[in-house]
Amino acid sequence: MKYQLTSNQISSKVAGETVILNHNKGAYYGLDEVGVVIWDALEQGPQTIDSLCEAVTNAYEVDSDTCKADIDHLMNDLISEKLVEIIK
Repeated sequence: MKYQLTSNQISSKVAGETVILNHNKGAYYGLDEVGVVIWDALEQGPQTIDSLCEAVTNAYEVDSDTCKADIDHLMNDLISEKLVEIIK
């Protein structure tokens, strides 16, 4: 399973954070610095949990299980807001 950004959003970097606009809802979202690492990876193309976790563990000291659980939680939030979608 891979995750990719939807076409319902546009993002921009502001003061070290990523700000995302959902076109359909007209709502803005912000990501912290770890979220920015994940978002940057997604901007490169579809990613698996493992590839996203690798990007995070390369930038931050975190164990793999915690990393995967946190990314899974973030992906579920982004999917529910229609900012990310699952592809096969």
